[in-house]
Amino acid sequence: MADSQSHPQTQFDAKPGTRVWLITSAFSALGYAVAREALKFGDYVVAGCRREEVELERRAGIAQNYDGGSEDVKSIQSLKSLGGDSCAVVELDVRNIALCQSALAETIHIWGRIDVVLNCNSETYAGTLEELHPNHILAQFESTYFGPVNMMKSALPYLRKQRGGHLVNVTGLTGLMGTPALSARCASDHALEGFCDALAYEIAPFNIKVTIVQPPIEVKYLIFPPSPVFTYIGQRIDSILSSPLHLQPSLQPAYNSPSHPFNTIKNILSSTSQPDNILSETVSIIMSIAALENPPGRIVVGNEGIEQVKDRVKTVSEELEEFLDASLGADIPGG
Repeated sequence: MADSQSHPQTQFDAKPGTRVWLITSAFSALGYAVAREALKFGDYVVAGCRREEVELERRAGIAQNYDGGSEDVKSIQSLKSLGGDSCAVVELDVRNIALCQSALAETIHIWGRIDVVLNCNSETYAGTLEELHPNHILAQFESTYFGPVNMMKSALPYLRKQRGGHLVNVTGLTGLMGTPALSARCASDHALEGFCDALAYEIAPFNIKVTIVQPPIEVKYLIFPPSPVFTYIGQRIDSILSSPLHLQPSLQPAYNSPSHPFNTIKNILSSTSQPDNILSETVSIIMSIAALENPPGRIVVGNEGIEQVKDRVKTVSEELEEFLDASLGADIPGG
């Protein structure tokens, strides 16, 4: 747990018209940006951070010129400065259900309720299937599937009791379609989205909402502070994408299609758009849907993502029609 100065000690009820947020990865690019925006709006934020981030803050107090995580330290201090008593920083690793439960209990203890749980973990393992060690795949699921499930399971008793709340899970288009070199992340995002679709029916009678947010691929790999991680993933994907150039000539046209996943990733890696703009658009959407009485079950961020989803739906529809006779042939006539 963070030290005694990391959160307010006096319990008080949150003001009417405001929201209480619990952000599971508050010092990822997206989590930090949402936390700042929520505090500016006048909401209350519980910022989850891992033990090493708390340790960075303590070490910075001892060594002014500490370089290893100076930007991380600055972000923690900045949130506290911006939010004052409206911001609490707690130790939270969603892979540990006990920490999920303690973070929820701390939120309720301080403000008496919780309105929005934002799962925005960004850990990603990149590489072809042959390159991925089984431990990498397990680690991917622990972070981006079992982690959010732990968080939602821990939150539900409180949300049921208060008869309302909003679970917001950030996945990406990797939760809807396959993306080269990101098979492990696609698998965990697909699993989480299927889980949320089923969960939404279970908790609807309690006025608890579930929303899946699918931002552009860049948002998930941005780290705050900027790190070599995104560059490394980009380099790995770029090297993997060179393989289609050696395909048989008959297969080349498919890879030349602008909507093919290989070319989609290439466009992202060579894009000149500013990551900050993409990030701000995602934050704006999250803030908007969190304020809705009836939020969407799933929302795509950005025009490029919308076009990809449309292409995906079109492809599924065309395949369904093409093999309709074969599908209907599986029906057993009534006796």
